[in-house]
Amino acid sequence: MIKSLKPILFSTLALLALATSGCISTHETIYSDTERTKVSFASDKAGRDFYETLSRTRQAHERTEKRTEVNLILIDVDHRTVAGPNRQFNDAVAFCDTNHDGVITEAEAAIFVTAWPAARD
Repeated sequence: MIKSLKPILFSTLALLALATSGCISTHETIYSDTERTKVSFASDKAGRDFYETLSRTRQAHERTEKRTEVNLILIDVDHRTVAGPNRQFNDAVAFCDTNHDGVITEAEAAIFVTAWPAARD
């Protein structure tokens, strides 16, 4: 009786092993971007200086990406978070608008032109 159960038991275990062997795989990318800070400029020159300086910085052209990857024998997890350009813009506005009144003056923009790249390196 036991000898007749061995092939059935062996084939059942083999079938179970095949059914449960596999890889758990998760790949997720999350794009997040905050709302742009509302800002105005006291003059065209202030706005032009601000935007030209921001566009010249290395950070303005790069996306910020955070990646977490876990690779085990049967588990593969890949999680990416990508921040959009509004975060860099908001950081620049907070840095430039020293009195936080929502208006960037020519004097604030002039300081921003000289100090922003140094602050970002």
